[in-house]
Amino acid sequence: MARAATGACAFLIVAAGAVLAGPASSATAAVRPLAATSSACAAANKSPGVTATTISTGAMSTLTGPIASNFESLAPGIQAYYDYVNARGGVDGRKIQLTYNTDDTGNPSQDTALEHTLVDQDHVFAVSGVATAFFTPTYFVQTCTPTFGYNVTANWNGPANLFAAGGSIQDDAAGDPAWIYLAKQVQKTPSVGVLAYNIASSNASCNQAVSAFKDAGIKVSYVDTSVGYGASVIPDAERMKAAGTNFILSCMDITGNISLARGVQQYGIQAKQLWLDGNDQSTLNQYQSLMQGVYFNIQHVPFDAPLNDYPGLAAYISAMKKYEPKWVYDEVAIQGWESAALLVAGLKAAGPNPTQLGVINAINKITAYTSNGLTTPVNWSPGGGGHTYPITNNTCSAFIQVQGDKYVTVLAKKPQVFECFRLSGSILNGSGSNPGNSYSHAVLIKPPPGTPVG
Repeated sequence: MARAATGACAFLIVAAGAVLAGPASSATAAVRPLAATSSACAAANKSPGVTATTISTGAMSTLTGPIASNFESLAPGIQAYYDYVNARGGVDGRKIQLTYNTDDTGNPSQDTALEHTLVDQDHVFAVSGVATAFFTPTYFVQTCTPTFGYNVTANWNGPANLFAAGGSIQDDAAGDPAWIYLAKQVQKTPSVGVLAYNIASSNASCNQAVSAFKDAGIKVSYVDTSVGYGASVIPDAERMKAAGTNFILSCMDITGNISLARGVQQYGIQAKQLWLDGNDQSTLNQYQSLMQGVYFNIQHVPFDAPLNDYPGLAAYISAMKKYEPKWVYDEVAIQGWESAALLVAGLKAAGPNPTQLGVINAINKITAYTSNGLTTPVNWSPGGGGHTYPITNNTCSAFIQVQGDKYVTVLAKKPQVFECFRLSGSILNGSGSNPGNSYSHAVLIKPPPGTPVG
């Protein structure tokens, strides 16, 4: 599935917790569309950072500062995959290295400078990981540098050299069928409350969900999509109780969600909760009593899936425990692993003398990429939905729920972990930002061919 709003929720923390230098749309406008990258990519038939024994890559993340905890684990996921590959002989005999792991410190003004540094000074072959709320990929596009990473902005959409983990498209409506389905599964007569921060990166998907719930004939009893970051939502909890809310969708980060959980407990609200952020094991270890019964919606094979059925997950967990044990069950680390795996797939397909253009072209021929068995298939080929609308496949995700000290896969029929829904309306016809009103069915369909344990 192309990356949906549900797959990019961790960045809500960042966009809300820092002052942006300008509107989020400004960076998007600066990125040239796919068709305009052809001349730059024609000049990219070269191999910077490649020697007889090594391939040098870089990363650009928020590693320090108040918002670093939301992005710092991407690089460990990348490094673990490199170590995993290098222990097996590397790529055509070359060791792949994360030579330059740069830090934007959560400062939007640093990103453009770091892009030039990685390309012009460090001469990396590829940028194997980007994890920042301030991604402005203009120079990477201009130089046709193969670029991979964590999709938390709309700026990945379009250029042929940008490969976000799970797909470069975000669509605010992609999660709607699954969320409607969950509400109907866990409440006989759902009465929905929706909470989000007062910035578009948080409330866009939740505002769309309000419309989708109503189109599905579900009562929406409470909406506050203008929560100030850091503000208590306990007053919202009191109002939801008065409104009879029994299902809560939160597009906030863990800070807001914990405040929500305290309010739910304080007022004795008998509501099921779906959070779109906060399902790292370290979070559960800290807030176990507040998180019991909370649902999450994710786009990768859940960590509790049976390893015999999901060898891709087994390889990930084994390697992470060996090379980066601190980050094994981290939601951003697995994005780093997926990013590195896609780069390596492109390198292998490009042959023993890889060029940047060769890797880009090779990946853009892949029609069903699953991050080595961790996700449902992504079609990177032209028109396939990996880079641009229309998204030509349906949407699949997994539900996990907090039970005791664990996140447990729920609802799906074992051993399958994914539940898939048909997308119609604008997501498939290409209008993208206007999701239409076609989500009333929320009926399960068979997972697409290539889905792990499909």
